[in-house]
Amino acid sequence: MRTKHVLLLMIVGVVTASLGCFADTRGPISILGDSDFTTENGVISGSGSADDPYVIAGWEIALGENDAYGVQIENVTRAFILRGLVIHNAMFADGAAIRIGFSDGGRLEGCTVSGALAGIRIISSTDIEMVDCVIDSFGLGLRVEGETADEYRHTVDATNLFNGRPIVYVYGVDGATIEGKETSHITVAGSRNVTITGNEVTDGDGILLAFVTDSTVELNSSYRTNPVLSEHGLHLYRSDGNVVRDNTLSNNRLAGLQLTLSTDNEIVRNQFLSNDTGLRLLASDGNEVLNNVVFANTTGISLTGGSSDNRVIGNVIHHENTRQGISLDLAMRNLVERNGLSDCEVGVLLAKGAVENRIVANTIVAGAYGISLSGSFNEIERNLLTQQSRGILFPETLGGSTTRGNTVRGNVFADNSNHLYTNIHSSGNTFTENAFLDNRDGMVLDRGTGNLWSLDGKGNYWGGTDVVDEDGDGIGDDPVTVYTAVVDDVAPLAGIEPSKAGVGILSTLPGQTITVERGDGTSVEVDVLRAVAGFERWAGFRGFPEEFLDAFPGILFDFEEEAERKFTMQSVLFDLDIAFFDSERLLVGRTTMTANAVDLYTAEKPFQYAIELPAGSLDELSIGADARLVIP
Repeated sequence: MRTKHVLLLMIVGVVTASLGCFADTRGPISILGDSDFTTENGVISGSGSADDPYVIAGWEIALGENDAYGVQIENVTRAFILRGLVIHNAMFADGAAIRIGFSDGGRLEGCTVSGALAGIRIISSTDIEMVDCVIDSFGLGLRVEGETADEYRHTVDATNLFNGRPIVYVYGVDGATIEGKETSHITVAGSRNVTITGNEVTDGDGILLAFVTDSTVELNSSYRTNPVLSEHGLHLYRSDGNVVRDNTLSNNRLAGLQLTLSTDNEIVRNQFLSNDTGLRLLASDGNEVLNNVVFANTTGISLTGGSSDNRVIGNVIHHENTRQGISLDLAMRNLVERNGLSDCEVGVLLAKGAVENRIVANTIVAGAYGISLSGSFNEIERNLLTQQSRGILFPETLGGSTTRGNTVRGNVFADNSNHLYTNIHSSGNTFTENAFLDNRDGMVLDRGTGNLWSLDGKGNYWGGTDVVDEDGDGIGDDPVTVYTAVVDDVAPLAGIEPSKAGVGILSTLPGQTITVERGDGTSVEVDVLRAVAGFERWAGFRGFPEEFLDAFPGILFDFEEEAERKFTMQSVLFDLDIAFFDSERLLVGRTTMTANAVDLYTAEKPFQYAIELPAGSLDELSIGADARLVIP
């Protein structure tokens, strides 16, 4: 593609030389109103009418260190053409080689941008044409911004190149398909019923949807192969009712996918890999974020800018470089449910602007802080918080805010260094029906005022604490004191039933009884939980408390098809038996997996089903060669 760049530069040089207007290198051109169309600002002809536009042509423009723009045209009503300009060294962080703002009508023809951080910016303008322009940039190529759909009404055809690839710019269509493009820029604006599928967008502007409705973005990849200063892999701006599914968005400088002022979109089964933020919702409401894989992003999923009423369900977020798995900053009434999070510095972050959110049935394992809570009036229920430095932390606010009115109910805390800590600026929070397993002195600390540790006659289960229940009503006869506030749980639970405990994702799986037919013609029934969705299979017994295991069903892993795949024992603290079955449900392998092993486990043949049971169970149940799985 470099040959094409050189050829186009030669063509530009020939054209400008033939016009007799190629000049020595000059400084930037700044036109901030109609009166600035002058010869000093590079105008060589024209009167500014539609039939006789001002022509600025043939100049070679080199920006100085402090120059933001090579050509800046703002607030004009007269017609103009930029023709055959060659612009170098547009390296100002917030600048551009060419900026056109608040202008109606104009044409960029045969212009070349090289050595730039930003190529061409068109801001709050209409009816700008671009043809035969070449942009080589270490950052942005073409950026169009506007507050209305009309401000994206421009004509930018495929003769324009960004980093050697044709720019794809579509405006005002209904029912079009954009498929199979290899490019550095896709913009779809002011459109509906568009299908954007199977495109590869690299080292550039990514994919932008602006004022787009009822469209589908699927099976695309948008990523960087070099550390260019690009922004998002995919951006939905003021775009509603779209489906974004099965895309791979990786190594983008900002977000893999950003939603800005966008509502009622479905974000399903995408992979967000090694971006700064996997998915960011900014001032966006009512979106569904379902079953995505979020791996090695600094922040996995971020809700901010007043984002409300979104549903974040069934996503898997993991990798040791993750600082925040799911971050709710200025965010209200969102549901975060059944997500799997591991190896995050903070699993779920609820900043002080996070209000009235529900954090339900998540599996949060092997991190520093399972949940960091500074917001108020949130509900945190039935989560598994395990293998953390602190299961739930109310970080100190130094008086800047008070963490109040939150409900922490029915969660299971296991294998943490400390289960729960509340700060001195916390008040009126309720902790009830939680299971603090293997609880020792100092593992639960309340430094707040007015926090409640029982509600409606039910307190918490304090594992390792002697609780006397002489009347057998399940409630301890004596209170348990929580320090340092010296407040009592007046109704401590005398025991807990593992099958009803809030162990995150596992507590939501449907149970059933399956049959395994043995090779000798006999059979045995096995109680299992059925894991079908990707996040359910990811969870498995990861982080599960060992003391619940004997009273808990096994797990049946049900895959969509027969294939070779491997199981991990990462964060599983006890040995397990596993049996593999093919698509005909015949046994094709079995083994015992070692607690927290680095090894991966599989069968010698492809399989579709697998059953995990406590170690020794397969021998006890005589499940061996020629066994067959029967699923109701």
